[in-house]
Amino acid sequence: MRERIYKALILKYQADIEDALLKVDLLMTTPQPVIVDHTDITSEVDKLLHKVAEAKENMATLRQYYGTN
Repeated sequence: MRERIYKALILKYQADIEDALLKVDLLMTTPQPVIVDHTDITSEVDKLLHKVAEAKENMATLRQYYGTN
């Protein structure tokens, strides 16, 4: 059970990172991003980068205390 929880959390953090980086890439490379809710692009990118940092920190902490993957 412990291994399944560990693996599920690692996969969640990896997915969170990929999702946020994809959104950053789209915001940074799309000539005219269509974002109805987000007119402040830099703020949105900053929020997404915080999500990446948080997921990486969580993954590192999980690995440090509960595994070696």
